[in-house]
This record gives sequence, C-alpha cells and structure tokens, in this order.
Amino acid sequence: MEASETRNAPDRAIDAEAVAAVRAWARRDRRALTVMGGLAGVVIVNTFLQTRLNDWQGLFYDALERRDAASFVNELLHFLALAGMLLVLVVSQTWLVERLKIALRRIITDDLLDLWLVPKRAYLLAFAGEVGANPDQRIQDDARRIAELTADLGTSLLQAILLLLTFVGVLWGLSRQVGFPVGGEVLYVPGSMVWCAVAFSAFGSGLAWLIGRPLVRSNAERYEREAELRLALVRVEESAEGITLYGGEADERRTLARHFEAVTDAMGRLARQVANLTWATSGYGWLALVVPVIAAAPGYFSGTLTLGGLMMVVGAFNQVQSSLRWLVDNAPRLADWMATLQRILALRGALVKPAGRNGGRGHIRIEETEDPSLVLDHLELSLPGGTAGLAGAPVETVTPGEHVLIVGDPNAGKSMAFLALAGLWTLGSGTIRMPPRSRCLFLPERPYLPVGRLAAALAYPREPEEFEAAGLAAALDVVGLGHLAARLAEEGRWSRILPLDEQQVLAFARAMLHKPDWLFLDDAMSALDEEQIRRLHATLARHLPNTAVVGTGRKPDGSGFFERIVRIRRLT
Repeated sequence: MEASETRNAPDRAIDAEAVAAVRAWARRDRRALTVMGGLAGVVIVNTFLQTRLNDWQGLFYDALERRDAASFVNELLHFLALAGMLLVLVVSQTWLVERLKIALRRIITDDLLDLWLVPKRAYLLAFAGEVGANPDQRIQDDARRIAELTADLGTSLLQAILLLLTFVGVLWGLSRQVGFPVGGEVLYVPGSMVWCAVAFSAFGSGLAWLIGRPLVRSNAERYEREAELRLALVRVEESAEGITLYGGEADERRTLARHFEAVTDAMGRLARQVANLTWATSGYGWLALVVPVIAAAPGYFSGTLTLGGLMMVVGAFNQVQSSLRWLVDNAPRLADWMATLQRILALRGALVKPAGRNGGRGHIRIEETEDPSLVLDHLELSLPGGTAGLAGAPVETVTPGEHVLIVGDPNAGKSMAFLALAGLWTLGSGTIRMPPRSRCLFLPERPYLPVGRLAAALAYPREPEEFEAAGLAAALDVVGLGHLAARLAEEGRWSRILPLDEQQVLAFARAMLHKPDWLFLDDAMSALDEEQIRRLHATLARHLPNTAVVGTGRKPDGSGFFERIVRIRRLT
C-alpha cells in the first residue's frame, strides 16, 4: 500500500497544482469566458444545422432514386441555404477559436510573469533544478502551445459531445429501418447501428490510447532538448566576443552539434511513435468509410431501407462514431497537450513554492527593521563543499554613513555574503537585521543594463521621466561619463555597447541618481584601475556623505575610503 501511495503522490500533486492553476487563470480575464460563451452558442447552432443536413441527404437521395427532377432541384436549393448558413457558422467558429487562443495565452502568460517577476523569485528559480533552467522558453513557447491546443481540443471536444448527444438519438431511430433477414424473416435489433458505432469507436479509441501513451513523455523530452539547444545558441550569441578572442568557434560548434543531436534523437523517437500511431488512426479512418455501409447493407438489400434512408443511416453513423473516436483523431495532439501542461504546471509550482532554497542545511534569517544599523548576528554561510563565516566578533554592526569592506580569499564566500545581504542566498545560519530594501541599492560586479534608451539604463529600476534631464546628465558627469550625456536618448544593448569598466561606472552614476541610504558593492570596481577607483571613492564621499557603503573585495584598497575591514574565511 505504501509503495502505491508513493507512486501516486506525484500524480496527486500535479492534479492539485492543475486545480489551483485553473482557479487562478479563471479569475484573471473575464473576456475569455465571453468568447467561450459565444463559441459554445455557435457550436450548438452548427450541431442543429448538421442534423438538418443529414435529413436533407435522405430527401436528396430519395429524389435521385425516384428520378424526380422537381424534387431534385428543390433539394439543391435547400442545400444552398443550409451550406450558406453553415459557412457563416464555420467562419464565425474559426474567428472565435483564434480569439480564444489569444485570451488563454494572455491569461496564462500574465499569470506566469506575475509569479516570476516578484522580488527575488526569478533568481531563486535557478535553484529549482531542471524546471528552472528555461523559464523563458516555458513562458513564451509553452504558454502559446497550451493556449492553442486547449482552444482547438476544447472546441472539437464540445462539438463531438453535442454531435454525439444529437445523432445518437437520430441513429437509434433510423436503426428501426435496418432489418436483418434471418430464415425468411426480417429481424430488427433495437439500436443496432448505435451499438455497432460504439463498438467500432471503442476498438479504435482503445488501440490509439494504448499506442499513443508514450507520446506524452516523448513530447516532453523533445521540448526539453529544444530548450537546451535554444539556451546554448543564446549563450554563443551573447558570448561571441569571448569565443572569437579565444578562437573557440570549433569547440562551440561541437557543443551545439551535441545539443542538436539530442534534439534529433528525441524527434526520431517521437517520429517512430507517431508512425506507429498512424497505423491505427489511418487504418481506422479507412475502415470508417465502409463499416457503416456494411452494417446497414442488410436492411438496404432486404428492402426495408431506401437509398435515401441508407445515406441518412451512414451520415448519422459517421457523426456518432466520429464523435466517439475523438480520442483516436486527437491522440497525438492530446499527448502534446498533456506534455505541455505538465511543463507549465511544473514551472508554476516552482514559482508558487520556490524549491531548493535551504537544501536541508539551515536557513539564514533576514529581518527588515527600522533600526538605522545593519547587524550580522552569528552569520554563517553554507557553501558548496563547506561553510564560511566572519572572522572576529560573532556580531558585526554597521552604522549609517559607515564604509565597511568585507575581504577574503577567492573561495571564502565574499559574493555569497553579498547575496545573503540581498536576501538571495539563504543557506546557512544566523540573522541579518537590515534597513528596508527600499533604502538600499545593490551593485554586482556586472551591472544589469536593460535594452532601450541609455536614460532608462541609468535610471533603472525607476523610469527616466521621474528625473530631470539635467539631473541625468549631471549624474553621468560627476562619475566621469560626461561624454555619454549626448547619448541619453539613444537606444541599444548597452551591456554590449559599453565596455565593462564604463558599465561599472554607469552603475555608480545610477547610485548618484537614486541617492540610497545604504549601498552594497560586490567587486563593483573590479574592471577599474586604481586611479578610477580613487576618483569614484572621492565622488561617493563628496556626493553621498550620509550613505553607508558595504563592499566586498579581495584585499583592502589604498584609498582610505573604507574605514573598517571585516574578514570572511572558510570554516570547513
């Protein structure tokens, strides 16, 4: 019993996450419900007209059998009217399905973006394992695919259900006309054509499901391999300069070839399984052309069924069995839908409950207080292969306006200490009591510069319109980037346009603009020479005299800017 419960636990988790996701999505956009209502109305009217078309077939072929030209022409006119109305409905249904795809994609994408871009969540997602490796691909491509498949499959399923409910009664009534000659008598089996349609569809559906089950995993594997290839291509595009300088094109080509080989292997397995499924679906489709005629033929040859009646029986049979064989027709797309849904739910689950933060190794407690000081109380960091802590007093306090430098060996965990202060690294023990984040600014070694106007990169994360143009130019000038003032309105990828030293200086211009009470630096001047560092330190002291600065570095600098040195060292 325990083993069974263990195996079923992931399924129950997925089901619970699916229910939670659907509830969240249903609350987001009422426009989708409006489109769905209109679509349901169109499908209902379409189903009604399909029954009229089936009745028309009987009258049309009976007129042909009687060689009644007047009735033949009259039924042609009726057909034109029916075809015109059905054409309008088909076009309307197509348009509404496309609108539903847009509405569903908006709901799912907005939900994932809102969960992804909350404080710290995008960073912590990287610790969620494979599910956190390619959130961009899942949000962009998987959300599009799940919206399109849901709209298409949902509409076709609704149509199949309505056609089944409508035509099963029609076919049951027509079965009274299908007699089977037995020993000189004519035997009528109640609902004979309905049972035949059910048995035929059950056989096809069961066979398709049995053969098509592996497609779910194969589709999921293909999407994973595609995502890895996409990530590798993006990495090469972003690192083109370094690859070129090292002459590493051949090595990168081999790496990309391995990723692409994994994609083609996954596609090959998927192709074999689709081919196997095609044996069942196509064979079933060909049999569907003759099975209803064969089943109703005894009634036609015994004279209990006219040619028009035979065509009505065949038409109703096809509608019933096509509704019942919905699973057969959509087996590959259902497998695709299930694989994509699992990927979306896995990402959403990782975003709702970020995983991998503590790893069972303890948790650093971070408290935001109104106390004006920063307190590191028995802080210990859990690092890969050991732990690190502050060398000296068990409690370190940084007061407003103080300049403190945390130094240590390359493997001592300086950057992890910076991340812990930012609330991004929580593995370890102890407590960090710090001022509200709104009063802090964190500058990593490689600053983030969004694509767009230089003014936006300078003002980030605030809007450049919140500052006067003269203020933006002055912030650049005071750190020695006055030559960029004329380019504030220029758009581009500034992380590529500017060299790393100017990117780092631009981050300090951002600090001049925001004027934080607390400024945290993680090797934020690593690309600068000593003269540039001294100038920036003097600028900080002159323009942000009340700002506390907590930095990390390999060794104390000679400028005298930092008043106190705190050492961090490996403990184990």
